[in-house]
Amino acid sequence: MLKNNKINILLIVFISIIFCSNDNDEYVILVSFDGFRYDYANRVETSYFDYVEKWGVKAHSLKPVFPSFTFPNHYAIATGCYSNKHKILGNEFTTEDGRYSYKDKNSVQDAKWYGAEPIWVTAEKNDIITATYFWVGSEAKIGGYYPTYYKNYEPGINPYDKVDQAINWLEFPISSRPRLVCLYFNEPDHAGHVFGPNSIEVTNEIKSSDDILGYLLKSISKLDIFNKINVVIVSDHGMVDVSESKVINIDNFNLPGILDGKGPVMSFKVDSEVDFSINEFNIPNVSIVSSRNNNNLNYHNSLYDYLLIADEGWMMYKNNHIEEYNGKLPVKGMHGYNSDYMNMHAIFYAYGSRFKENYKIKTFELIHIYPLLCEILGVDSNDNIDGDLKILKSILK
Repeated sequence: MLKNNKINILLIVFISIIFCSNDNDEYVILVSFDGFRYDYANRVETSYFDYVEKWGVKAHSLKPVFPSFTFPNHYAIATGCYSNKHKILGNEFTTEDGRYSYKDKNSVQDAKWYGAEPIWVTAEKNDIITATYFWVGSEAKIGGYYPTYYKNYEPGINPYDKVDQAINWLEFPISSRPRLVCLYFNEPDHAGHVFGPNSIEVTNEIKSSDDILGYLLKSISKLDIFNKINVVIVSDHGMVDVSESKVINIDNFNLPGILDGKGPVMSFKVDSEVDFSINEFNIPNVSIVSSRNNNNLNYHNSLYDYLLIADEGWMMYKNNHIEEYNGKLPVKGMHGYNSDYMNMHAIFYAYGSRFKENYKIKTFELIHIYPLLCEILGVDSNDNIDGDLKILKSILK
């Protein structure tokens, strides 16, 4: 009986130690507003973004990886890697492994497509509970792990319901409470594509994004763990106007081989039976670069020989696309271009117990966010990343 009592006492002490330790841990809420260009907050009153800027950290801009599409960049934020390492080469792409498409649940949920290790896997490996509400890669079992709580993507979810779910997760008992929550919102990207980045519709979505942020900030302020929460606010890319006056019919140039894709970026595989020299081709407003081991773009797709990259604001189509669209463009805004263009740049704000106040930093690449999140969560980063904590170390208290 005495022995059992000693065991019970030791067990209680052990559990108490665990709970005391966990109770002092920091929390991270990673928030993405898709397509929120780096300068959007300057064109309309954004009280809550301004609040975070005053009481937290703001970067001049956030530089995306190439190509500056949604899926490669959300996964780069999550992994700290360029696309040649994390393997998500676009929203839709073809490699020697087959076809990946954001529209295809089978590929989205298939772990074979995802290289590198996302932050929720790193955390879960270290016994940290995580939660994601629509984040690229979180529907796949990567390295044997899912987030503890996650949602399969579906359109039309009220953004305030997403915030409410995040708050609900953070109200769980400590034994089941996530310390990392990832939240994704699809605006103002959608409005930017449909109406163009300079439209009143995008302006309205900027205001709506600010309102959503405000709702999140007010909601977390009511939590008992408020003083341990760190909010990191990002986007994945910017947006630029496109028009029918800047359309390139790529079929006019008789490239000998297979062309895949449309818009800002196309992949080109040369016909093996043709004696081809890339130097013989000059396509106005298009750069032709290697698709393989391209260290300038940190891009690699061995299935194709070359990438065709349009200059900012130009769109490439084949004859069948132009016929399908009846000579019109299907969108008024686009991204995906070279990440050096400022219009492709995104946002970075950070606010909470670990971040300095009223602190401004220069533009940096979004691959450096992953090691920052690891530092706040108190776990070691995966060794094989491109990001470096040194880049953002100065923003921490």
